[in-house]
Amino acid sequence: MQANLNLAKTVMVPNHALAISRPDTRVNEPIVKDHKRCLAEREFEALKERVAGKRTGFRRVSCINATLPLSHLLSISDDLCTACKFAENGEDRVVVGTLDLNQCLRLPDEITGMKPQGIGADFARAYLSNVCVAKELQRNGLAHALIVKSKMIAEDWGISDLYVHVTIDNEPAKKLYMKSGFVYENDEPAWQARFLDRPRRILLWTEIPNTLDL
Repeated sequence: MQANLNLAKTVMVPNHALAISRPDTRVNEPIVKDHKRCLAEREFEALKERVAGKRTGFRRVSCINATLPLSHLLSISDDLCTACKFAENGEDRVVVGTLDLNQCLRLPDEITGMKPQGIGADFARAYLSNVCVAKELQRNGLAHALIVKSKMIAEDWGISDLYVHVTIDNEPAKKLYMKSGFVYENDEPAWQARFLDRPRRILLWTEIPNTLDL
């Protein structure tokens, strides 16, 4: 699978690439699907604005997509192939994972990183967001590959400090990021999580080495 994995920076991903996972419950399933689709489409529009430089506070934003040939996925999920299929160089491929890299001082409604400080912090600091891998392909190294790719781009941008926010009880995600070199820096105050009506988050940090100085 890894030999056919393609990691690329792009903006125009399929509208539902950010909502691949389906709800496990059948209670009000149409309402849940509509809500998830609405959130995905809203985030997709916001992402296009950030990448185009139309959102204040963002220097640069890159959407990194992991794709696989359609022929490798036909036996896994018809829904996944239908929602996230596109053509590239005459080959049908499917978006199986995505990640946004945001060069900015802070993300809206999130804990702000502390490194680096002083003048130029908005240039040298970046955050990962919207990390998503198709449910059918989780635990196959796709998320790790996306993170590795994001670090390479961050280094090209001159980023020295990379952050990611993780729900405090999401043990698989915390394990993934810590395996990728992230360490704990801070956690969200309980009052803020209650105010935003969401689970508490923690902030993880990793350093991006500048190989140009070696």
